[in-house]
Amino acid sequence: MDEKILEQRFCELWRRCAGINTEQVWQKLRSHYQEPHRYYHTLEHIAHCLGQLDIAGEHVEESSATEMAIWFHDIIYHYGAKDNEILSVAYFKEVAGSAMSAPFIDRVAEFIIATQHTGAAGDPAIAYMVDIDLSGFGLPWDEYLADSLSLRYEAEGVNDEQYYMGKLRFLTELQRWPSLYQSPFFKNRLEARAQSNITRYIADIHQQGFGEAAICRA
Repeated sequence: MDEKILEQRFCELWRRCAGINTEQVWQKLRSHYQEPHRYYHTLEHIAHCLGQLDIAGEHVEESSATEMAIWFHDIIYHYGAKDNEILSVAYFKEVAGSAMSAPFIDRVAEFIIATQHTGAAGDPAIAYMVDIDLSGFGLPWDEYLADSLSLRYEAEGVNDEQYYMGKLRFLTELQRWPSLYQSPFFKNRLEARAQSNITRYIADIHQQGFGEAAICRA
């Protein structure tokens, strides 16, 4: 999905939901996702999520709110920050202003906050949002590995030991979940490959010698 197609798709959604300041909002959104410290949390990630939304199709009941949340869920991103999603919600609410209904804005905000991935989704619609955000875990191994490398680049200034120990703690926590995906649609499509990728990546981290201390702290 090239940038021109992304622009058209965003502008159509924004006009449908808000109807004002479309080009201005797009340009600011685009500039955020092209910030120089980003390698994974870019428009390419947004395009991937939109593709997964399209694949899920009719299974996603709140498609407009879900798509709006996809566009804004990483609008603010800095590696290691605990408030990325909170700030992304604040950004969305500011640009939405009074052009959208309060219930719609609140629902989009709820979807964005859910991408913190701190627990079970509150309802089936939220489950689709969080599964879409995590769908990269279910990519073929080479693509998953490329995404993992892009994420590593975003942690500039963090040494390998610190980064991979943190990564291992995160992946080990994911393995404790009943399943990575919470919607039947994504669970059936991606769960097996995602779990295989996580297990294989954890083994790679161990081979690099970053495993034992991380497990002890998990």
